[in-house]
Amino acid sequence: MAGPRLAGKVAIITGSASGIGRASARLFAREGAKVVVVTDKRVALGEETVRMIEADGGVATFVQADVGVGADIKRMVQHCVDTYGRLDVLVNNAATARLGGVVELAEEDWDRTQDVCLKQVYLGAKYAIPEMLKTGGGSIVNISSVNGIITNPHFAAYSAAKAGMLGLTRSIALDYGLKGIRCNVICPGFIANERGAQRLAEDPQEMWAMTEMQPIGRYGVPDDVAYMALYLASDESSYVTGATFVVDGGLTTQSPEALVRPSFRRRWRKGILVQQEE
Repeated sequence: MAGPRLAGKVAIITGSASGIGRASARLFAREGAKVVVVTDKRVALGEETVRMIEADGGVATFVQADVGVGADIKRMVQHCVDTYGRLDVLVNNAATARLGGVVELAEEDWDRTQDVCLKQVYLGAKYAIPEMLKTGGGSIVNISSVNGIITNPHFAAYSAAKAGMLGLTRSIALDYGLKGIRCNVICPGFIANERGAQRLAEDPQEMWAMTEMQPIGRYGVPDDVAYMALYLASDESSYVTGATFVVDGGLTTQSPEALVRPSFRRRWRKGILVQQEE
């Protein structure tokens, strides 16, 4: 019987106070990794993630860091190496979204979104890769969004940053592949974290709307993304790099008509649409 999928590995996961980050941290620990939990402002929740991992029998430590600040990322990586002796996996998951069109959006909000979402990938790779090379290589997993492929109104800064993550992922994979570094990116669709799931449960109309637009008939949960991240962090994906993985329940496979017209979707589900004659 195979052992834990991340046995002997050490992973840093940013934005792991809740949602995808917390789910990934707990899953990685269950699969044998020692985990560095990272968050900036939500310190109490980050420390709670560590306690959850320890209660499950895993090993974890916490570090507070602003992922858009180089000195903080350097300190984060050094904390990992000082504590566990190595670094094998980096999951760049932390995110923020300052909303507005380019005219309305304040410059500082644009900058902050780029720093947290995109610059963290640059900084994380810059400081993590040298440590990974000391032990033969490693895996970087970037958590982008379907908003890096499609977009929504007022998501100018967020979509630009998330799209940038796709290009930067490919560059890192190409530049360091021969040295044993793999880099891949995940684009989640609508993922309901703890608060989001509770909000949907309290609003049947919103629940209907969110499930109606999903081809598989449900919204995503953090574990849906965490298991993809686990695969990319593990040696099972040793021949996978520079790739984009969309985890969205089929959301981006649809035409705009299917997304915005419930009557179209209901007829489509029943299989009664017919091709019209030219």
